[in-house]
Amino acid sequence: MKFNWGHGIIVFFVIFFTWIISFVIFTLGENNDLVTKDYYRQGAEYSLTMDINKRSAIYRDSISIVNVEDGVVIELASSVANLPKGKDVYFYRPSGKKDDVKLWLDQGKKELFVPNSKLIKGRYNVSVSWNESDNKYKVSKDFVVR
Repeated sequence: MKFNWGHGIIVFFVIFFTWIISFVIFTLGENNDLVTKDYYRQGAEYSLTMDINKRSAIYRDSISIVNVEDGVVIELASSVANLPKGKDVYFYRPSGKKDDVKLWLDQGKKELFVPNSKLIKGRYNVSVSWNESDNKYKVSKDFVVR
């Protein structure tokens, strides 16, 4: 049997459809969660987020995050630690929401230790938020857990 142009077209379509089907199967197995559960509401309230970020800019250097041997330490300057209420600390992992970690830092505490058992190595967006005199403040920093 000779190989002619008709056979070539059939071979081309078989290879093409095999590639398309394997691509569809691969994409169905990928995680396609939205960034957050209330993505659309957050988009509608973006101007409020911009106000919070502008108001919080003075506290950006007051919070530091450091890798230590057996975990991560978040250090607050005394100006932030002594504010009237506690703070929410949120480790947001962009690659999967099941790895997010939410913690609470009591008023007056200048340091929070997070053990390696709670975090997975990789990139996180760490945000510290609090309320003061009916205003919300939030400082976010990108961080890599090692």
